[in-house]
Amino acid sequence: MLLPRTIDKARGLLPGGDPGDYAIEPGWSAWLLHELGFTQAEFLDLVRRAGDENEIAAVVGERVSAERCDTLNAAMRALRVADAPPEIRAVLRDLYHADDHELVLDLVIADDRNRLRSTG
Repeated sequence: MLLPRTIDKARGLLPGGDPGDYAIEPGWSAWLLHELGFTQAEFLDLVRRAGDENEIAAVVGERVSAERCDTLNAAMRALRVADAPPEIRAVLRDLYHADDHELVLDLVIADDRNRLRSTG
């Protein structure tokens, strides 16, 4: 579920890219890469070499079973601000004025929509 967003962030971090104020570490993309068994450097190299998202997904699929992906997606869908690690919880509260009961995924989606609107 977070892979496309993480790919976009990685592209922004590559030479010639523009990540804006997005980063992989720290945050949910770093969490995802850890869960998938990638370091940030490995993932950036994969994105740099890959022809498209399908190639990246295929490499991820070689490392992680479909069941594990389903488990990670379910965890992300259910994750509330209160469940986040303390350092990320603080960012969510400060950056988004989030309450503990809010779903993190809702905040991520709203953030992406706001950024799309602001970049036109």
